[in-house]
Amino acid sequence: MPHPRNRATTTRSYNSPARQQQAEQTRARILAVARELFRSAGYAATTMEAIASSAQVSAKTVEAAFGSKRGVLAALVDPLASAGPPRHLVDRIRAVADPRDRLRLVAELTRYAYEASVPEHELMRSAAAIAPEIADAARQVDSRRRANQARIVAFLAQQRVLRGDLDPDRAADIIWALTSYDVYRALVAERHWPADQYQDWLTVTLAASVLEG
Repeated sequence: MPHPRNRATTTRSYNSPARQQQAEQTRARILAVARELFRSAGYAATTMEAIASSAQVSAKTVEAAFGSKRGVLAALVDPLASAGPPRHLVDRIRAVADPRDRLRLVAELTRYAYEASVPEHELMRSAAAIAPEIADAARQVDSRRRANQARIVAFLAQQRVLRGDLDPDRAADIIWALTSYDVYRALVAERHWPADQYQDWLTVTLAASVLEG
């Protein structure tokens, strides 16, 4: 007969994936209702309590998952927080071995991530100058994005395909700038480029900017 401690350990191990899946489902539900509330009622009028009520969880659950309303907004524009195509692309980027394929997927991820969150990016872009909380969210988003570019560059350097005249910091800055929402907005929203044309341009430009040869 198994020792009681062993049974408890087995139970905890068995339930862990289920608990993790439940937490991810709860997080996705919170983000979905927050996106709807931000777009319908506005960011300022939406409270953490309203988000919690609509998601059928406690306000403490929302706070534990995101920290604050600013954290919810930042998560809405983070591909890692999505359960849809952007998150799948993140997983593919991490798995692919070919440097050019990885940059191609970065361009695809950038396109789909912005397409899914234009209102949230517009909110941060327009209100950051007058709302400190939104400015903090914008800085949080940019900090995450810059860290992601640094990881891409570390991979390129490890593969010895990074341009010889670029140090890693400069290469990460280039990718960070090219994949910014402002560039997407200028070409797609203002100059009316089709999204697939923007993606193709970004793929070629990223490779030409940071890869050797």
